[in-house]
Amino acid sequence: MSGQRRRAVLAVLALHGEGIVGTGRLIEAVWGGEAGGVSSNTLQSHMSALRRVLGDRNAIVARAPGYQLDHGTTDVTEARRLVARGECGADPEQNAATLRTALALWRDRSLIDVGGVAWLDEQAAALERLRTRAQLALIRARLALGEHAQLEPELERLALARPLDEQVHGQLMLALYRTGRQADALGVYRKLRTALADNLGIDPNQRLRELEIAILRQDPALDQSALAVRMLAGSSP
Repeated sequence: MSGQRRRAVLAVLALHGEGIVGTGRLIEAVWGGEAGGVSSNTLQSHMSALRRVLGDRNAIVARAPGYQLDHGTTDVTEARRLVARGECGADPEQNAATLRTALALWRDRSLIDVGGVAWLDEQAAALERLRTRAQLALIRARLALGEHAQLEPELERLALARPLDEQVHGQLMLALYRTGRQADALGVYRKLRTALADNLGIDPNQRLRELEIAILRQDPALDQSALAVRMLAGSSP
């Protein structure tokens, strides 16, 4: 699709799912500081072009006070639904399958083709946070399934990329402990504690402190997949 503005208009509509986006809100989101010079005719022209691209004259409906995308469920809506379901399900195997389906909806960095539009940049950051949530929830599900050895390399990379992320480090500690690397697991905790103190002036949260104690004691609960993973739930800042 040619034209960044046109792509941005479609992105704003898609991000609102089945909601109606007011004309003024749409113009402000896409044109920002230049919104004052944009007429309703300009917006209507973009809508007509988008309907042709989508191959359906009813794909975008004019509905007071603005426009509504009516072209089936968007990837954004589906991703949000799948991540929420995968995070709270009781069956880790089903959760893992659901979260993999959600993550497959990201084919590149979020909204990469409409970068530079302030509101959409904010939404792109939110979608990247959603992707991170899905990635961490998938790791939790896989830990619950006993895949700690397979997860070690991925978690070590994530810990390097996210040096202050308590959930990632907790997951890495658990994976290392379960593969017989108790000393390395405790080393991860000490490194995180130092990083948090130096950068944020805080200590690791209570869940991480409890995990450290459990590892020191070689608590048998750490070998019970579901129980140990619940200890880490929600430990990200």
